[in-house]
Amino acid sequence: MPFNLDNLVASPSVEELDSLKKSEIVKFAKHYGIKFQPLMGKDEIKRYVLEYLVDERILPSTVLETVITVPTDNTFELKRLEMEVNKEVRLKEMEREMQKEKEEREMQMQREKEVREHEFRLKQLEL
Repeated sequence: MPFNLDNLVASPSVEELDSLKKSEIVKFAKHYGIKFQPLMGKDEIKRYVLEYLVDERILPSTVLETVITVPTDNTFELKRLEMEVNKEVRLKEMEREMQKEKEEREMQMQREKEVREHEFRLKQLEL
């Protein structure tokens, strides 16, 4: 059966939404003024539509329990990028800590050298 926006608006159902193509779900969402990102997948847009229809009490809240949200490739990519950034941040922190420790060791060695030199001069003076 061809897509008919008016029929779907008059009597929306999860089953009918499931049978729609992405372009048809987009038309339906735009009809209600539902905001979504153009790069979203069909299932994500459908989820927004269902949440809107439940919020507006057009459909019962139980329909959301039956909809399974599967992370999209974008979600996995965002998570991967987030993990990569976190890894880089941790590496930078470790580098800063190591540099700080190195500087502290160098300062301690310099102080010890100065103390030894001072003690050596004192012994020279005593002699």
